[in-house]
Amino acid sequence: MPELAEVELARRIWEPGIGQQIVAVDSHPRTRVYRDTPASIIESALSTTFIVSSRSHGKRILFSFGNGGSRKSTGTNPTTHLELHLGMAGRLFLAGHDYETTKHDHFILRTKKLSLVYSDYRQFGRVYLHDPCVDPWESLPVEVLDARFTLAGLRRLTIRRMRTTLKALLLDQTVFPGVGNWMADEICWRIPCHPGTRLQELNLARLRTVSRQVCRGALHHVADKNPPRDGTRGFSPGSYVEQVPPRRWLFQHRWKAGGSCPRCRSPLSRGTIATRTTAWCPTCQPEGKSQA
Repeated sequence: MPELAEVELARRIWEPGIGQQIVAVDSHPRTRVYRDTPASIIESALSTTFIVSSRSHGKRILFSFGNGGSRKSTGTNPTTHLELHLGMAGRLFLAGHDYETTKHDHFILRTKKLSLVYSDYRQFGRVYLHDPCVDPWESLPVEVLDARFTLAGLRRLTIRRMRTTLKALLLDQTVFPGVGNWMADEICWRIPCHPGTRLQELNLARLRTVSRQVCRGALHHVADKNPPRDGTRGFSPGSYVEQVPPRRWLFQHRWKAGGSCPRCRSPLSRGTIATRTTAWCPTCQPEGKSQA
C-alpha cells in the first residue's frame, strides 16, 4: 500500500489541475471505490467547479473545489472537499483532455486541457465527498513531521499501550499517520530495535527522532526525486516509483532473496509481526535485547 511519500507524490501528479475548471466527470459508478459517496453525487457536486487546492495527510489526499478559479476564490458556496485513498493499487496520473477511459479508470476529472485520472484495478481505494465545511481534516492526528509531534505528545499517546509492540505502534495511523509496512521496518532497523519489542522497553525520544528522519528522507527520495508523470508513465502496482531510497536504507534489501543488512551484512530475518510480514537484522536488532 502506498505510504506517506508515495501519497504525496500522487498528490503532486494532479497538481497541474489546480486553478482549472471541471468540464466533465467520468466514473464507473458500480465500482467499490464509491462505497462512501455515490458517483452521481460526486459528479453533480464537482461539475463546473474549479480545483482550488490540494494537500496530503498520511495516506490521505484531499482536493478542494470552489466556484472561483484561484486558490483563495471560492465564491459564495462552501468549498467542496474530495478525499482520495489509493488503497493497495490505486494510482493517479495525468492525460490529455481527450483521454479515452480504460477498464480500471474509475474516476476522471476533465478540464479543457487535462484529464486527471484515478485508476485502481483492485478497487481497495476510495473516492468520497466530505460534508461542506472549512476544514474536514481539522481533527486528524498530528503528522510525524509537524512541529506539534512532540515527545510529550508521543508519551501521552502511548501511556496506555506499554504492552504494544513497536511494529504495531508504528502501523497505528492514529499515532504515526502515513507510516506503513516498509517505513515501519526502516524505523525499527535505524533505531535499532527488534520490531516485536514492547513499548515499555523503548526509548521514546529515540523513536520520535528516528521516525522523523525516515519520514523526511522518504519524502526527499520518493516525492522530491520523482517528477510527476503522464498517463503512460503512472504508478505501477507494486513498483510505485522509479527513484527509490538509496542502498544504505533497508528498503532496497528487505524483500530480496538472500537480502542482507546494509549496516553489518548479516542475512535478514523475516516473520509476521503485528499481522504484517516484517524484515529485520538479527544481529543489529536481536530479539529480547532491551533498548539502551
